[in-house]
Amino acid sequence: MDDKLDYYSTRLLKADIAGIPIPYYSKPGLADWDIITPSITLLATHARPLPHDRVWCLNCGPGALAVAMANMAPYGTCMVSDYDALAITSLQQTQTEYHIHNIHIITESPLLPPQIEPPDLVLLNIHKGRNLNRRSILQAWLSLRPGGRLLIAGANDQGIQSVIKDAAQWFQNFSLLAYKKGCRVAQFVRSAPQPGNPPDWAAQPGIAPGTWHEFQICLDERVHNFVSLPGVFSSTELDLGSLLLISSLKDLSGKKVLDVGCGYGVLGYYAALSGATKVDLVDSHLLAVVSTQENIARNRITNCQVFWSDLLAAVSGNSYDLIISNPPFHAGIQVDYLASRALITSAISALAVGGVLRIVANRFLPYDRLMGEVFGNVKIEAQNSAYRILVSRKETV
Repeated sequence: MDDKLDYYSTRLLKADIAGIPIPYYSKPGLADWDIITPSITLLATHARPLPHDRVWCLNCGPGALAVAMANMAPYGTCMVSDYDALAITSLQQTQTEYHIHNIHIITESPLLPPQIEPPDLVLLNIHKGRNLNRRSILQAWLSLRPGGRLLIAGANDQGIQSVIKDAAQWFQNFSLLAYKKGCRVAQFVRSAPQPGNPPDWAAQPGIAPGTWHEFQICLDERVHNFVSLPGVFSSTELDLGSLLLISSLKDLSGKKVLDVGCGYGVLGYYAALSGATKVDLVDSHLLAVVSTQENIARNRITNCQVFWSDLLAAVSGNSYDLIISNPPFHAGIQVDYLASRALITSAISALAVGGVLRIVANRFLPYDRLMGEVFGNVKIEAQNSAYRILVSRKETV
């Protein structure tokens, strides 16, 4: 870990994209936050928007691609969306500081608002997860004007070939524009009002707008109905780590609770059922936030609020008696220690004196060391062969 990095700070970076010098802000926590990937370069090089074109950048990342498109289409509009709150925050800073008036950042929902005119060009830098990409392909089709183009780019080891195959099934056409440094970019044209033969995947729950994964979870011997969307952690079942954390929660009467990295909301939901007077839930992934909002509404939970937030940024200034989390800061054995430390240091600031941080983590993850350093105390309250419940208490102001 680079001790000089501050998780919450953004950095001004510069890149040359398709011959255009691009300044942009980015921050730790974003994938490839300090580099321009070959897939972004390929998208920008082959997009070739006309000066008045309406362009939609899907999965924009820190926003360098969006800034490039705003330069290439100076009299058009560059619409930008990303499921990650960190990406949107970074791009908002770039837009404000450099007075980029033809970028329109979409934060209201995962879809283009209906009042926006159909785009001429959609650019998709592929997501992790095939169904997330299928969802984006369908969104692009539904949004594009007749004759509009979709360009998709990504690395071979990220599954770009499967994504191209899926898009070709829907659009019924494609051309491979380039293959370079293990990345491909392909173009698709909306040449017909309706797809010739919609693929089976388009009917899968959670891919088409307005549809959800629906599943049930048994909590305290009662069955509860939940929904979720592709890309949300453990989106069709209760994961074993969250189950262990739930089993450690007792009567929360009168408590103010915060669920960090809430996913589809099961931990905060259970806290609300366990007597908490107020429950805030935060997640940086927009589809997690949308899923949690839907679960709260469907189950008529009235003491919960959900925020699209980079860690605790959206609830800064609030005070809590209990913060719970199943931290999402690792992939396999690789751990984002910067984000982990930021969560723990933010937690001690947000807790009232006597308040508790309670997290579940894989046994191999060193969160106990981080919590001990920040709080001055930590205990293992429960564990099994895979997970541990770690608890730290804020003892002084």
